[in-house]
Amino acid sequence: MSPLIHPTAIIDKKSKIGNNVRIGAFCVIGENVILRDDVSLHSHVVVEGPTVIGRKTQIFQFSVIGTPAQHNLFEGESASLEIGEENIIREKVSIHRGTKIGGMKTVVGDNNFILADCHIAHDCKVGNNNILANCVALGGHVTLGNNCYMGAYSAVQQFVRIGDIAMIGAMAKVTEDIIPYSIADGMPCRLRSVNTIGLHRQNFSKGQISEIRAVYKAVFNEGGDFASRLVEARKLLNDPESVAWKLLEFIRMRDKRPICMQNKAKDIVTGG
Repeated sequence: MSPLIHPTAIIDKKSKIGNNVRIGAFCVIGENVILRDDVSLHSHVVVEGPTVIGRKTQIFQFSVIGTPAQHNLFEGESASLEIGEENIIREKVSIHRGTKIGGMKTVVGDNNFILADCHIAHDCKVGNNNILANCVALGGHVTLGNNCYMGAYSAVQQFVRIGDIAMIGAMAKVTEDIIPYSIADGMPCRLRSVNTIGLHRQNFSKGQISEIRAVYKAVFNEGGDFASRLVEARKLLNDPESVAWKLLEFIRMRDKRPICMQNKAKDIVTGG
């Protein structure tokens, strides 16, 4: 089916428009933009390239997608943005292209729900099935896993990693890596508990959840120094392919930022 394009839309001749694409009033589509089949742009959307937007993604009014990085070392390099399939990107969202110091590409995966006024900066890597509530801000080079929830107005410092199935509370100030399967909240952000409800929703078994809780407790709730607690936590696991092992691997792979820890006065392992 041919694209449905409003007569007021401005579309560069070097862009590529797929089948059944809808482009609303006053949209501006720049050079080297690719819109896959069934993409829908509501009115007043700006997309600059090089940018690829995957099939069935919807982008709402006044969003600005694929503009250059807000970085003082950006020198006009032909960095790109890649957005996957079936995302919903609501009003006034901004997503920037990558930079030469960050791999030249910003990536957003599939089936993400990005609410109004969010910002995803240069060189971010966003996975699949995430929810970013209103006004979430991801700084440059942030990595967000899969099946995460980011509370409204939460802000994530550059280079932070957030693991799979993490839940970040509203207005959290995230300056350290957030382990998978956890709930974190606060200013500054601190671990609160295992995200037991999130794990149930992702069909983790009771045995898997118990294993994750045991590792969490060993690493964050027991005495001794952090390195020793990691050693003890590994002794709880026999299978390096287990979901709980991925939590320990996330900690082992830490790079630019430290691991977010607990507020010991309040934190416990909850759920069951």
